[in-house]
Amino acid sequence: MYKKNTHKLILTALLAVLSLILSIVKMAIPLLPTFLTLDLAFIPIFFGLLLLGYKSSLNISLLKNVLHFLIISREPVGSIANLIVEFIFLSCIIYFYKKEKYTFIIGGIIATLAITIAMSIINYFILLPMYGAIMDLTDIVTNIKTIVTYGIIPFNIIKGCFLILLFFITKNIVNKMPATLKNKFIQ
Repeated sequence: MYKKNTHKLILTALLAVLSLILSIVKMAIPLLPTFLTLDLAFIPIFFGLLLLGYKSSLNISLLKNVLHFLIISREPVGSIANLIVEFIFLSCIIYFYKKEKYTFIIGGIIATLAITIAMSIINYFILLPMYGAIMDLTDIVTNIKTIVTYGIIPFNIIKGCFLILLFFITKNIVNKMPATLKNKFIQ
């Protein structure tokens, strides 16, 4: 029992660090604000979800975002936004996740809508005003409605579709893993 818990804890930490490393490589989306970027940091989180379970994937996400704040960004807004998106998306995916492809797609669509609605509201009332105050950018504070309408909403729809694709790829990789290797990870 002790050995299995230690193994799970170490694997969770390794996946969090791998997710942190993957979060450094960012892809900008044309015609959207430059601070809205895509990355591959969800891949280790999805591996944690599929191999270790929901709680471990949340721990991977939390640890990755805390490390990202402390080591890389030094500003809390991006890390908080990323943590919220990861928690919402993982919660929706795990609720609808089954072995069939179609229930996963429904879960992915609901997760995309959930992150789009939640992040629009949170960015409008909390995160963008906080970001504008921290960085002393008054034009962000005065143009919040425009940024949310033409930046945040399209970005979260694109990100949701991107995450559905990443989850599908990760799920296929996990399904093709040998059973002996999978049994070492699965709770």
